[in-house]
Amino acid sequence: MSSMKLRDIKIGEAIEINKEVWIVFDRHEQTRGNLRTYWQVKLKHLERGNVFEQRFSPDDVVEKVMLNREEYEYLYEEPTGYIFMHPETYEQIPVNKDLIPEAQRGYLVPNSKIVLLKVEDKVAQVEMPQTVELEVVDAPDAARGDTATSVTKLAKVDTGIEVRVPGHIKKGDKVKIRCSDGEFLGRV
Repeated sequence: MSSMKLRDIKIGEAIEINKEVWIVFDRHEQTRGNLRTYWQVKLKHLERGNVFEQRFSPDDVVEKVMLNREEYEYLYEEPTGYIFMHPETYEQIPVNKDLIPEAQRGYLVPNSKIVLLKVEDKVAQVEMPQTVELEVVDAPDAARGDTATSVTKLAKVDTGIEVRVPGHIKKGDKVKIRCSDGEFLGRV
C-alpha cells in the first residue's frame, strides 16, 4: 500500500479507511462561496457493498490499496460457497456465498468466466458478467390471442431460477439475460 493525496485518487481505485477497503465510486470537487475547496467522495465498501458519501480535503492523505483482477472459471456450488478454478494453474479456490448478491447467484453458469477482485491473496469481490446465456427448461404455453400486447411469462432456466420472458419463448430456447436486473435481452 502507498500513501497518496486524495486529489490523486481516481474513480474505481481502492483506498483504506479505518482498516477497511473502500472503492471510490464517484468524486467531485466542490467550492462554496469563499470557503475552501473539498472533495465529495462516494465510497463503496468492498466486502459489504454498502455505499456512503464522505467529505475530504484535497490534501488529505489516504492509503491506496492494490486490487488484483483475475479471471477464473466457475465450477460448482457447495453448501458453504462456490468453487472457482484458475484457467492456467488449475488451482481451485472457494468463495463465500456472501460475496455474490443473492439475486445474482442464479446466473452462475458452470464453466463460465468470472472476474474475481483480490486484495493480496484474499478474494474481496466477485464481478458477475454483464449478460449470461441460459437454456429454458420449462415454459408454459402462450395463451391464444396474446399477440397484440407485449405479454410476458415466467420460464424456468437450466440454473434453476425463473426469469420473465416474452410469450413466444418455449422450452429448449436459449435466452440472453442481463445479470444486474434479470431482464430478458433476446434469443441466442
